[in-house]
Amino acid sequence: MSNELISIFRKDVVMPDDEAAYILSYFKEQHFKRNVTLLHAGEVAHEVFFVTEGALHQFYIDEAGNERTCNFTFENEFITDLESFSKKTVSSSTIKTLTPTTTLTIACSDLVPLMKESRAMADFFYLLIERIAAASIRRTKALLSSSPEKQFLDLLEETPEIMQRVPQRYIAQYLGIAPESLSRIRKRLIPVKKP
Repeated sequence: MSNELISIFRKDVVMPDDEAAYILSYFKEQHFKRNVTLLHAGEVAHEVFFVTEGALHQFYIDEAGNERTCNFTFENEFITDLESFSKKTVSSSTIKTLTPTTTLTIACSDLVPLMKESRAMADFFYLLIERIAAASIRRTKALLSSSPEKQFLDLLEETPEIMQRVPQRYIAQYLGIAPESLSRIRKRLIPVKKP
């Protein structure tokens, strides 16, 4: 499992074996059952999770009391509430497992000094933050300018197995539509396989 994390690092930065081993020593492996909350809204995010197995969703509660999914995370991806983690403010979102999940987890109290010690680690996380910011901008543009059908097709292209791994109601929340509307979109856009 640690090999996947090092492979992710090495896609972006040069990381010798001894440095990789040192960095890995700060990550702890954690196992979570389905429907476990890793971060509650109202708490400060003190950890970053690298998913080695499983699926999670990040959501907030809107003013009407409705749950709104804003992010999905799968294998070989990182998740935290970035604003809460970086500014030490309370999180507006909750992170919960959708399936049994295994993560490699690092605490903020370890990550910050580690980034000062390791140029590779610092460079990697700056690149990661840039990617998260770019993805957030793309997501906002999609919500403002793309139809639910286009957003759904983009989601399927990005994560083809999402319909098998994530309950439909969360995908509908993510697209900002009712589950019934998602069902109609699926019927129109995904041909039914004949036996």
